[in-house]
Amino acid sequence: FFALMSSFVNRAAKENLANGLRPRTGSSPGSLACCVRSLARQFQPRGPSNYFPQTLIRSMRGRMFFGGGTVPAKAGSFDSNKGSNTKSHSYDYLFRRPEKGEDARIKGTALIVLNTPIDPTIEWLLGNIWSRADVIVCADGASNRLYRLSHMEGGKGVAEKYVPHVVCGDLDSIRPDVVDYYRDKGVEIFRVEDEGSNDLEKSLRIVKERYGVNRAILCGGLGGRFDHEMGNVNALTRNIDDFDQIVMLGSSSLVQILGAGQHRINVDRQYLGPHCGLIPVVKPARVETMGLKWNLKGETLKMGGLVSTSNVLTADSVSIKTTAPLIWTTSLTVPPDGSGSSETAAGRAEAL
Repeated sequence: FFALMSSFVNRAAKENLANGLRPRTGSSPGSLACCVRSLARQFQPRGPSNYFPQTLIRSMRGRMFFGGGTVPAKAGSFDSNKGSNTKSHSYDYLFRRPEKGEDARIKGTALIVLNTPIDPTIEWLLGNIWSRADVIVCADGASNRLYRLSHMEGGKGVAEKYVPHVVCGDLDSIRPDVVDYYRDKGVEIFRVEDEGSNDLEKSLRIVKERYGVNRAILCGGLGGRFDHEMGNVNALTRNIDDFDQIVMLGSSSLVQILGAGQHRINVDRQYLGPHCGLIPVVKPARVETMGLKWNLKGETLKMGGLVSTSNVLTADSVSIKTTAPLIWTTSLTVPPDGSGSSETAAGRAEAL
């Protein structure tokens, strides 16, 4: 069809020039509109002089282009064909309590503890994930908090429980006595001098290069200084291609960076939601979603323009299609940890 139409257009353009046909304003003798009108006179002499070109132009506008044809996808449509490039994400491993004697290791996973207060939510998550990760890293000053948590609990068994495999960072925050304590426990201490990256990014580099993990769970990193939070989001964005999944957990939020493409996210609404959000990073993103109260149907999200915050989960599976990286975030609630009253929990969090 395209080869035939190109031949007709070229022939009509030559005839228009030869016959001195004056094109409409804004078009040339070889333009599609001008040439189609010339063809219309040849092939439809009895019909209305403007019927064929106008209907053809309307059908072609925004749909077909010479040199290659395309039909825009309908907003809100998702490729559900087998073998599609949809990436699946799940967070069940964060909340599942393993049965006694069960091998519940989260294979290929690093747990990274960041230097923010260890409140009851973070403490619950640490207790649930600690023994199941392949490698555990404390990012610099987080070692002080973990040390206090271990000794606040009391008892040698509890203190031994929270011993990481690695302490990493520029080591400007960790106390000397804590360095000595963990070194005596056989913990590897890595000082990384790199002013261009924060302690999280240094830790991600260590677990990828030395341990070859493909998933990182970050406990903390939210709820402290805002510049630290944004530095952590930037570290996630810079490392998005090196891991299958990086999840950052705060006292009330879960955060993950989604790369450009199509994603299916399975959410356990016992722990996640109801609120969620989609926030563009790097550059504006055209986004389509399914499974939210206010679904996006191809709108462009960008800073200084539209962002999706305070949205609501309406299904256990959310589909997202994006043309650029996005922050995906949901509210987070974990079961009571039995630590006592809210005043006691608040006091513990402040102490840690």
